[in-house]
Amino acid sequence: MSLAKAAPSPQRAIDTFWASRLPTTVALPPSVLPPGIYSQITQQRTPKDLASGRSVAQSYQSALKECETIVSQIVAECKRINAKYTDPDFNLDNMYDCLVPLTAKPSSGAAAKDKADATPADTSSQASTVGKVTNTNQQNHPAESESVMPIPACAKRVDWIFDDPQFYVNKKAHVRDIRQGAEGDCWFISSLGSLCVDTEVPSLIQNIAPPSCRNERIGVYGFLFYRDGEWISEVVDDKLYLKVPDYDDCTDERRVTWDASHSQLDQEVSRELWRQTYQSGSDALFYASCAHPQEIWVPLIEKAFAKAHGDFAAIDGGWPGEGVEDLTGGITNEVVSASISDRDELWDECFRNVNKLFLIGAGTREYGHPDPYQRGRQGIEDGHAYSVLRAVNYRDERLLMIKNPWGKVEWTGPWSDGSKEWTAQALEDLDYKFGNEGIFWMPYSDFLGRFVQVWRTRLFSPERNVSQHWTTIQVPWSGASIPTIFEFTIKSPTPAVIALSQLDSRYYGGLVGQYSYDLAFHLHKYGNKEHIVRGYSSGDRSAVTEVDLKPGTYDVLMKVGAYRDSTQPLIEDVIEQNWLSRRGKLIRTGRAYETAHAKSKVQATAAQRARDIKACTRNTAAKPKEHTSQVQAQDQPWTAPLVVGLKIFCQNTAANIKVRDLNHQRALTFRRLVWLDAD
Repeated sequence: MSLAKAAPSPQRAIDTFWASRLPTTVALPPSVLPPGIYSQITQQRTPKDLASGRSVAQSYQSALKECETIVSQIVAECKRINAKYTDPDFNLDNMYDCLVPLTAKPSSGAAAKDKADATPADTSSQASTVGKVTNTNQQNHPAESESVMPIPACAKRVDWIFDDPQFYVNKKAHVRDIRQGAEGDCWFISSLGSLCVDTEVPSLIQNIAPPSCRNERIGVYGFLFYRDGEWISEVVDDKLYLKVPDYDDCTDERRVTWDASHSQLDQEVSRELWRQTYQSGSDALFYASCAHPQEIWVPLIEKAFAKAHGDFAAIDGGWPGEGVEDLTGGITNEVVSASISDRDELWDECFRNVNKLFLIGAGTREYGHPDPYQRGRQGIEDGHAYSVLRAVNYRDERLLMIKNPWGKVEWTGPWSDGSKEWTAQALEDLDYKFGNEGIFWMPYSDFLGRFVQVWRTRLFSPERNVSQHWTTIQVPWSGASIPTIFEFTIKSPTPAVIALSQLDSRYYGGLVGQYSYDLAFHLHKYGNKEHIVRGYSSGDRSAVTEVDLKPGTYDVLMKVGAYRDSTQPLIEDVIEQNWLSRRGKLIRTGRAYETAHAKSKVQATAAQRARDIKACTRNTAAKPKEHTSQVQAQDQPWTAPLVVGLKIFCQNTAANIKVRDLNHQRALTFRRLVWLDAD
């Protein structure tokens, strides 16, 4: 008589479960492109050794020189062939690539995108709506939600849209110029407005739109943005999206109505009148525009920013503080209005230094009870970003000047346009005129009651030094402290701004995967258990603190939370979905991904990748392939690799940063995650 086999003990089952779910090796982020392309990128973009510090201006000057070189080469070639520039990587005529992310799932073959906080202009009646796609890559974009959105009708060149196009009408940018369009990028447009108050910081817009990087006749424009600790250049042509299609392409009621009322005109005259009525000037633009009918700097900057991130969908929804960082190279602290302990101190240290030491943005929350007419909110929009332009003490009243990026819809409470608080003397003293431009004054106390977040971005003078060092860590499932730490040394006393950052995944949308992270850290004097200060999360990318440091050696102990969302697409699935149908976009997005991850000091070589792929190919040939999306999420092991970087801004000295492992007794072992299926 045989005895039944004993079932494993509960402890053994539990131990087996954890062993299969929590690998003991450290995983690296996968490389998404084939080895040949990957090796080219890593050779071209080998990270510079920035751990010992350099001037904050050095990166900017390098990007500016690169941008000037690219533009001059384009101009020379276009002159040679007598042609305007057409951007091969971001041609707006290819709407699908310029509007739709890699994660899109077409339902009818048309290009559409999510709406977050787009300005409530008449886009729904003037733009085409030909279908929808579902954008499934929404992590790290707080304002996004799935919805059917109108899409642009067509793309035209600047000299076709504008009779007398001018980059700046009055030779400089002004905050009154800016109007958000159908894109849900109030976080970016409000940040752009913060750069335009030029009493103290007149060069901020010129820094991102240098005159030496454009040629209006050729139609080429170069811009500079700040990404992951370095300035980058982006060059675009002069095509812009319009709300209304050409006369011959319009098939809706507008064409019928137009023909009925203009039947007496010659056909060509009717076409030209259609263009002048619907497709001419700033009001014809689908996305952001300038208030002046012939000004073009705002839509071109927005277009370049969208191109830098892959498509217009990528810049839909975000935090205003991160937008200012992208435009200035500054560092942002988030202040939660409800958590302020001393409002007087915040006013004196923060708001009184707006446009001097800081640029300031603010955000409202989404309320559970909708208020479409804003009667209860007095003109302040829900889930929207604003820029703070001025802060004054006037007759014992603390007042803030605010800008709505829509260019309209204003505060209707105390000190609003036409309110009883205004006198002729007050208008003169504050140099203010009433008008529906989206610019308004409001009391400081009302501001803190209406805006739940304040984003304070510190600006750095060119003399400041910045040191940075990037590495790859494995974030544990338990949320325990990371054994890898940053160590830095400074030789002189300095006020320091310290930022622990992850890569900006907005630049490689669709290749983010299922994990998201939040960051925090403790700063310790070397050898001390007690921390000096904490670094708190600010937005999605960074944890930040400001502290006065004495000479010595310090440790930054990281605290990182990782979260896995199985509803998000796997990187390997996105690659398989797009490798044939959207090859060009996949390669461009993959390059952005690889360039970012090349910052990490720990990387797999091309030879290692080739061995990994060979092993995977053997395994996949041995048995039928099971699609990764079909595998139960709970059965997948926890693999949360993250590239993180420490940036330290110092004055009159520089930090020297290195990475060390607290577990000295064991060396870190790494394994590469590859995108081919393997067991």
